[in-house]
Amino acid sequence: MNYPHRTLLAFAGLVLLGQAPAQAIDYPYCMTYVQGWSGTIEQCDYTSMAQCQASTGGLSGTCAPNWRLTQNRSVYPVEQGAPRSKRSQR
Repeated sequence: MNYPHRTLLAFAGLVLLGQAPAQAIDYPYCMTYVQGWSGTIEQCDYTSMAQCQASTGGLSGTCAPNWRLTQNRSVYPVEQGAPRSKRSQR
């Protein structure tokens, strides 16, 4: 009667042992906005400027590059524009 619980516990332990530890990620764009009594809030959770700007709707926020990444230019992404047609390249 007690064996199914032990088996399940052992299986869960083996699954958890195979997991990699969580890693912190510094995203390249931040949104800053003011929220009531909390004051200014900064969220650096965006992978592109367009994604950040889409999230500011209704919050009256602003988007800017993550200031923590500006010293290390090798990490800072280069955004690609819209693909150009062959006709416009002539």
